[in-house]
Amino acid sequence: MLTRMSEIAKTQGCTLFDLVNNLFQLTIESDNLNLSLKRIFEERKILEDAKSSGFILGLERLWYETVDIAYTKDPEAAVKSWFDSGVWFAAHYTISNSGSFSFEQFKTDIAAFIWNAPEFDLESVGNKVSVKVTSPRFTEAYTFLFAAFLDGALDNLGYRPVSRDVSRGIIRLNATKKKAVKQ
Repeated sequence: MLTRMSEIAKTQGCTLFDLVNNLFQLTIESDNLNLSLKRIFEERKILEDAKSSGFILGLERLWYETVDIAYTKDPEAAVKSWFDSGVWFAAHYTISNSGSFSFEQFKTDIAAFIWNAPEFDLESVGNKVSVKVTSPRFTEAYTFLFAAFLDGALDNLGYRPVSRDVSRGIIRLNATKKKAVKQ
């Protein structure tokens, strides 16, 4: 491990002593923020994963207002666009190098990326999935469009809707696994 740390120090243009000293300083600074280096690293990874998945950061108020304008102008096109985006987002989890799908990774990522919802619960039991989202800040348009995004993601993951309850700031979706078609 010491050899690897020494290599890292060289690539960063400093001595091993400087690198270790910087690590100690960062540990103290993170402690002053009541955070651990591990948590800082994990949260930075969430941002990098979101960025590589096509997400961008933006002002929440501006986002909601823009969504409201689009939904008012052409609700059908807006719903289709959000549904298609959900399909695209889920494709990242269904098309992988390993060929295996991890519902837990999908759940972890989407919960981390959707930080504007105080309650985001996505559960899978057997062949059933339930989604519960609550946010008092969601506009009506945003709520309906975000539900369409979730519908698209679940559809691409192989689920069909069973029940859907959507009203301003509240989304409740239940779905079951689609039956495989025999050929």
